[in-house]
This record gives sequence, C-alpha cells and structure tokens, in this order.
Amino acid sequence: MVSELERHEEVPHVAGRGVERLALAVAVARYYLRPVRREIGRLRTRSARDTWGVRVGPAPLGEHVLVLRTPRFDDAAAWRAARLRERARIEPWWADSPQTWEERHSEAAWVTGLLHARTEARAGRALPLVIEIDGELAGEASLEWIAPHTSTAELSVWVDSRWVRKGASGVAGRLLYGYAFDRLGLHRLIAPIARGNVGAALGARRMGMVKEGTMAGFLEVGGERRDHDLWALTADRYRGPNRTQ
Repeated sequence: MVSELERHEEVPHVAGRGVERLALAVAVARYYLRPVRREIGRLRTRSARDTWGVRVGPAPLGEHVLVLRTPRFDDAAAWRAARLRERARIEPWWADSPQTWEERHSEAAWVTGLLHARTEARAGRALPLVIEIDGELAGEASLEWIAPHTSTAELSVWVDSRWVRKGASGVAGRLLYGYAFDRLGLHRLIAPIARGNVGAALGARRMGMVKEGTMAGFLEVGGERRDHDLWALTADRYRGPNRTQ
C-alpha cells in the first residue's frame, strides 16, 4: 500500500508531466501554424503596399494629365495655399473644429495629419491620396474607414475650383473607384453629403452614386448639426452595363 507521504510526493511529478505535455502541444501547434502566420504577414504586407506608396493613373483631362498618388511631406505648402484659397467654398460643408481654418491648415497640421494617415494606410484602414494635375497638387481623393469584414469604405474628395469645371472631379473619382473595386477588392463605397451641398450631391450622382437615405443630425458642419444624405456605389453597379466611362 502506498503511504500518504508517497502519494504527496507523486503530485509534483504528475504536475511536471502535465506542463511538459502542454509545452509540447504548444510547440507542435506553432510548427503547424507557421504557414498560417506567414500568410497573415504576406496579406498585411500586400495591404500596406496597396494603400501606401500608391500611384493611380495617369488619366487624360483634356490637354492635361491627372494622377492620384500618396501624399508627401513637401505637399504642405501647396495644400495650405489651396485650402486657404478655397475656404469660402469648402468650410461651410467641412466638419467643425475648435481650431480656426488657418490653424487647421498650417504646415504643422499637414505633417501631423500625414503621419496619422500613414499609420492608418499601413494598417490597411485608409487610402490617402492627393490629386495631381500636370505635377501640381489640385485636391485630395481618399478612402477612410476601410472595413475588410464588410468590404466597405468611406469616400472623401475635394478639388481645387480652378479644375472643377474642367472635369477633374469625375476623372479623379473614376480612378479612385477603379482602384477601390478592382485592386482593393471592396464592394461598397459610401459618401455622406450634407443637405444643401448641391454641388457635391450633383457630382456624386454624375459619378454613378445613388442616394440611399438621410442620416438625421449626422455631423456638425458650418457651425450647426446637419442632416446628411448617404450616397453609395457598389462594385456590381460600377461594373454594370451603365458603367460611367
């Protein structure tokens, strides 16, 4: 018969064997999961390549050439000049901020925003792009809130007024649509547009987007909380028989 003392002495040995088995199981699992970890890393790297260090185009714009590209630190001065010049047209429809328009568009603000955009892009959550026409900055066309599980993203575009009447918004939008649907594999793009922003709504309609509904009190813009219409475009509609060329 095993004594009480001997039974107590066996417990550490049993516990030790359990730890050894667990360590062995973990090692085996890590070995067999190596291909999965490599594939996850490959997908993350590919996602970062697709959303940062990007150049889309060129596309003709009359006698000019338009491209979309990843923003750079040295875009700060041109961005600031354009946004200050376009203040009266843009600010009434832009999200409110406690900062003044000038403070929001300092070169330091550009650098801060670009660092954040780079982080989001490298994580695959955003596609920040500037519109460049004949080598000069002429606006921005970006995707934000990229959600792989729903294959959706939010579209944001603004164009220097000197190029709006020349069709730059449409050309930039089509380049961005094609990249979003064909390269990123997204299925749905959305654009909340404030009620009363007739120009933006007209541009969305011309580019094939459909108004799906209204979001009451969605966002504070122009000093007050406004309703926003939700415009959207899906990949099947984009690729359909009535695709905008």
